[in-house]
Amino acid sequence: MTAAALPQLASAAPVDLTGWIAEGQGNWSVQSGGDTVFQSTNGQPSVFFEDGSNARGTQLSGEITVQTTSDDDFIGFVLGYQSGELSAATTDFWLIDWKQRDQNPAVDGLALSQVTSASNANNFTDFWTHSGGVNEIARGTNLGSTGWADNTTYKFDLVFTSQLIEVFVDGLKEISVTAAQAGVSEFNDGAMGFYNYSQSSVLYSSITKEVASVSEPATFALMGFGLVGVGLTRRKKSA
Repeated sequence: MTAAALPQLASAAPVDLTGWIAEGQGNWSVQSGGDTVFQSTNGQPSVFFEDGSNARGTQLSGEITVQTTSDDDFIGFVLGYQSGELSAATTDFWLIDWKQRDQNPAVDGLALSQVTSASNANNFTDFWTHSGGVNEIARGTNLGSTGWADNTTYKFDLVFTSQLIEVFVDGLKEISVTAAQAGVSEFNDGAMGFYNYSQSSVLYSSITKEVASVSEPATFALMGFGLVGVGLTRRKKSA
């Protein structure tokens, strides 16, 4: 099935990443120009975000590239993130992660999860398995069981409002979830940011931000793409 295309929005402004901060085991280096960051470490989960920002009501766009053939793990994003939540006992943020290959019980593909607890900071098992404090809500329409490719650049667009999270890859809608469908009254405000888990050499480039001009009622009427119930059976590891 072909997902809906990204609607045309207002003019986007480059994001200056020089004031953003890192948490976790990542090594994040902002590149010349300020709108690009490189994460070099293969380690435990790490996020890179604008501390204290409230990104709800905006769209974050750019490109993501894994610039190595080494490893096959998670790249992605966080939404509604607050400082310290990566290892907190009680949290409320949203994780968009994309794994390249199956490693049972982790499976490949693009997913949206709600993180309600990240206190297992010594091993981060829940982030690997999408279980416990990491509750998977949806998988991508086309990329739900398809991993990213080495040395390939993907365009991404993230729409984040109080009532809607949408994820577009190369202009196609992969995930579209309302707050009601996610089982919450609204998506809490907080920062948008980048996420890596056990994957080195990831470049987030040409990052822009703009006001999200999505017509939410119309978007809701077109839903159905990518939403997967929590109780659906997960795919077994490929042979």
